[in-house]
Amino acid sequence: MPNPSMEVALYGHPVLMPEAVSDIRTPTFRTCVDAAVVGSPARSGDPDATTVLTYADAGDWESAAAAAGRVASRSGPLTPAEAWPTVMVLYLQGDVAAAEAVLARAGVDGAIAHPATADGATADLATVDGAPADLVGSMTADLATADGLTGATAADGAFADRAAADDEGADSAKVAVHDAAGADADRALLAAWEASIAWAQGNAADCRRAATRAFRLAHAAGDPRALAAAHTVRALLAAAVDDRRAKDRHGALALAAAERSGDRTLQLRVRVNRASQRLEEGDLAGARRELDAAAALVARPGPAPHPAIAGLALHNHADLDLRAGRLTVARDGFRAAAARLQRAGAATVAYPLTGLGQIHELRGDLHQARAAYEEAALVADGGGLATALGPALCGLARVLGAIGDPVAGHAAARALAVATGPTRAEAYAAAGWAAAATDEAAAQVHADNAIMFARTARNPAALADALELAATIAAPGGAEPLLADAARVYADIGDVVGAARVALAQARAGLGRRPAADRVLAEHRLRMLGADPFAGTRSLARSAGTDPVCVRMLGSFAVVRSGEEVPATVWQSRKARDLLKLIVARRGRPSSREALGEALWPGADNVANRLSIALSVLRTVLDPDRTVSPGHYVVASPAGVAYDPRTLCVDVDVFLQLAAAGLGGAADAEARLLLAAAAAAYTGDVLDDEPDLAVAGPLREEARAAYLAVMRTLGALCARAGDTDGAVRAWLRVLERDPYEEDTAMRMVEALVAGGRHGEAARHHRRYAERMRELGVVPRDFPVGPTQGRC
Repeated sequence: MPNPSMEVALYGHPVLMPEAVSDIRTPTFRTCVDAAVVGSPARSGDPDATTVLTYADAGDWESAAAAAGRVASRSGPLTPAEAWPTVMVLYLQGDVAAAEAVLARAGVDGAIAHPATADGATADLATVDGAPADLVGSMTADLATADGLTGATAADGAFADRAAADDEGADSAKVAVHDAAGADADRALLAAWEASIAWAQGNAADCRRAATRAFRLAHAAGDPRALAAAHTVRALLAAAVDDRRAKDRHGALALAAAERSGDRTLQLRVRVNRASQRLEEGDLAGARRELDAAAALVARPGPAPHPAIAGLALHNHADLDLRAGRLTVARDGFRAAAARLQRAGAATVAYPLTGLGQIHELRGDLHQARAAYEEAALVADGGGLATALGPALCGLARVLGAIGDPVAGHAAARALAVATGPTRAEAYAAAGWAAAATDEAAAQVHADNAIMFARTARNPAALADALELAATIAAPGGAEPLLADAARVYADIGDVVGAARVALAQARAGLGRRPAADRVLAEHRLRMLGADPFAGTRSLARSAGTDPVCVRMLGSFAVVRSGEEVPATVWQSRKARDLLKLIVARRGRPSSREALGEALWPGADNVANRLSIALSVLRTVLDPDRTVSPGHYVVASPAGVAYDPRTLCVDVDVFLQLAAAGLGGAADAEARLLLAAAAAAYTGDVLDDEPDLAVAGPLREEARAAYLAVMRTLGALCARAGDTDGAVRAWLRVLERDPYEEDTAMRMVEALVAGGRHGEAARHHRRYAERMRELGVVPRDFPVGPTQGRC
């Protein structure tokens, strides 16, 4: 997930106020011409260039931004000392295009030369098997030499020399030109911000080259601010190839140097990046520690850090709340981050915009999510922020795919075009979700790529997303291990919404020992988290509807396909209907062909052919379009004929599962939830319209007994929770079926007395006493006061 500080990966999502869009410059991509800085004057004569750093160091960022804007609007050469503060301010504002132009005026081959493709994506990165060659090759080798780095000492200088030696050819010539002018902090800072710009544009190759130059110059200068900026970009590059040791080491060195320099903006930037990295790793506690330190830094008296970085700290905190399942708190946090970034005029408002999009997406408000993602993409594209554009396009592709908009494929293609190594897994997963409803073969290819890139980058959040995608489009029988793996990863990284969503997907797929109960609990969990279990993206978009085929046995018999009852005329044969009733009454246990033939045609001979015809008619009714194998719903084997309870939904099975789970010793809150669902599922006795059908008798009695137990226990749980109305409703259902059940009648009377409803209690007691006298049983006395120990 790209990081809102434009440095590491992290998601973003909020509300962009329209006026913020008009302030964003359209990026112009160009090739900067190399120009030597040897012998350039200390001052170029631009009066504003000399004041940008003065304003910034004083915490007057509004004046700094105004001065930087005036510098950017002019032409003419700038010295490194004049250029880097302006580049820094423009970068922090998110105006990458203007910052790049200033780099060119300072004689720097900046974050360069990636001509725009037709859809605005960059197209200059060489790739190896779909991954940037720079990431999998040179950068890995470049960072590998950092293993011996232990502190900001002479060892750092040795590492810088070794790292610089990796850059040969044209880049070596550039370093030589800079060396001729001598190592100084201004050129180191200019190179560090050049690397940051390249990173924001998704240009890893140029980022590495500039970072190497910045690292070498910073150590030669020994300046803490330059060292902090150089170590920061080295940490970004380490994160890109998932070198956690180097990433943590450079992050710690950057923070130490930033604290020595007294530059609070640099300190905050490092904290924001480290928090984002912890979030990606699933270390929510570590992310919170970094963000708490960031908040303390912002609150400390003295010159304020840049408001855009402070806003991104708010964004990361909101993302932490999102990961922890606090959707309402996260929404408010993204809104606060967006407001602060908008006031600062920063294009990085695209990150919290994306954050709000994700909140809407999880809540099932897909049209609001689309609007937020589109705003985020517009702002990120206008500011040249590839690291913000990618997540916005990924979210947009998911949402458009879920609502069936054909533009989903275009959004997914753009997301893939702007993705770099660390973000490719998310982009491929988004492309898979966009294609899932219309082209499962393409979706499968995208899922495979997403899994590969997520594992290579060790990105657990993207891996869980990709596994969920692969499970959603898997062939029958293939989803179970994929969903199990996705559930484990979501749990490991603390993504409670993702875990609940996968649990619901598992239940809806009929997996586990009690899928009906698991489904109720998962739906409830999602509602409690603020997510809609019946609308959304990812697996919710594919499985939120009713079961494809369901058999109704409670009350009157019917087969329901995609929510519509199958008319009797479709059956062609009453025997096919009776066959289904017979095998369902056995609850998945096989019935021999002989037994079925005798039940359907008593006393007849040679009924095998008739049974085969009835079985064929039955399968056609269940699956008229033949979308599944003949044995998908009804299995015929040497052992006999049976339905498959994993694929064919039968309402009485659902009821009995819910009843068993609720009566099985669960905690009160969970048991009450399950029993209420069971009560709602019991719409009548089994085949109530055919009371004389002998084969249904045992199942009818089993279900009826379970229903009475459900209502008795539900009443007791309601009474224990102080819900007198709920208790009375449940117990009245019991008495409707058995008006002579003494214990239930008296429990209801006692609950009413305890609730102070004495008149109602007296009426029910009189009715109870009459029933007892009919049986010759002496009724119990009316309770005088509140009862203890009974519910």
